[in-house]
Amino acid sequence: MNDTSRKEAYVRDVLIPGMVARGELSFTDDLPEGATVQLKSVEVKPLVTNGFMLTIPFVVTVVLEQNPPPGEDTEPETLHLIVKITPECNEETYESCQFETLFENEMVAYTEIIPSLGEAERYPRYYHCERKPMEAVMVMSDFSFSGWKMAPMVVNLPLDYIMLAVTELGRFHGECYGMKEARRSQFDSIIAKFKESRYAADISDLTWKAVMTVAPKRAIKSLQESRFQGLVPAAYLEKLARLYADPWEHAKRKVVPREPLAVICHGDYLRNNMAFRYEDAKDPDRPTQVMMFDFQTLRYASPMIDYTVFLANSTGYAEREHHFETIFRTYHRELVQTVARIVDVSDPTELPPYFSYDSFHRELAEFYSYGFNIASSFLMILHEPMEISFTENIFTEEESVADAWVRGGEPLNRELAAMVYEMYQLHQKYGLDPV
Repeated sequence: MNDTSRKEAYVRDVLIPGMVARGELSFTDDLPEGATVQLKSVEVKPLVTNGFMLTIPFVVTVVLEQNPPPGEDTEPETLHLIVKITPECNEETYESCQFETLFENEMVAYTEIIPSLGEAERYPRYYHCERKPMEAVMVMSDFSFSGWKMAPMVVNLPLDYIMLAVTELGRFHGECYGMKEARRSQFDSIIAKFKESRYAADISDLTWKAVMTVAPKRAIKSLQESRFQGLVPAAYLEKLARLYADPWEHAKRKVVPREPLAVICHGDYLRNNMAFRYEDAKDPDRPTQVMMFDFQTLRYASPMIDYTVFLANSTGYAEREHHFETIFRTYHRELVQTVARIVDVSDPTELPPYFSYDSFHRELAEFYSYGFNIASSFLMILHEPMEISFTENIFTEEESVADAWVRGGEPLNRELAAMVYEMYQLHQKYGLDPV
């Protein structure tokens, strides 16, 4: 029995029956007095996705039936769930992936942050989380049965998707700033429970570290061979190369919270962790609503951690070239309007000065290097997916480095070059060196 089959059997035979027995899975409506719930059937299937997944997800269909009092007839109810389970791996890999922290953070998000924001319908429903030595499990609602689905494209989202995504991010950040401004003790209590899920320790996978070091070099080389050659001074590129001599350390510095703009961040806000609804009868392919999910990399940091990761990994230069400022203004406008509503001021300009557009735009300039850092090594996997193994190395370090120079091909080279150019423009605007 392989890893997936073992976990499938665990979900079917242990996890779901236990949740029903404990009352964690029950009928939507209140039961008649004296009625009890019993499990009629469970169907478990692996979830097939077209995006990168760190955990093993399953689609689970649960049918419940009541044992009603005499003389009462009831109908069964079907629940549609997603179950995420950590993959089979050795202790070193489990710890380096920080699965324990990832699942703990997500539980905090669904049990404390989202309820305090008061709009639980904007997110998947949380049912259960358990963490055992070398294994963690999370059970959520399957939002696909409520009309939500992933964007069909993995990278280079069209503008209508982008605008929905940044509007939702602005609303989420605004809600969290509102809590920070209006309910500071509650806010501080929540962020005190966060654990850094990615950069708490030094990177132990030397092969991945080598890939991370190569990726920015590829981006700089791509710019020098692109239509942007000559537009970015050699001195700037040299500073950029020095900055990314150790990409891991750069990222560790960037996720450290800096007041006054630090806020609760999703931590991994990109296409793989959002779903869309399509409710325009005249244009059924046009997205009309977006929902974020998967809060495992939740952190307290600059809001630009989220914004630049989305921009660098899920949008393409074809859209950013013409709409870069419009996209950012849309995000910022939704954020400050949300904060103003929560703290009860009539005009967002009455908020403290650090909420101004210029303040946030400078923050963007200072943190675009973070989004670029993530994209330079991760975007290649999105452009050209590869098999991921948690039990063995598919490539040697030498093979991985060689692959990092070419994976994703010329389309990725163009995107990386454009990001370096954009970063240079932002730094020039504020007289900044790459930081």
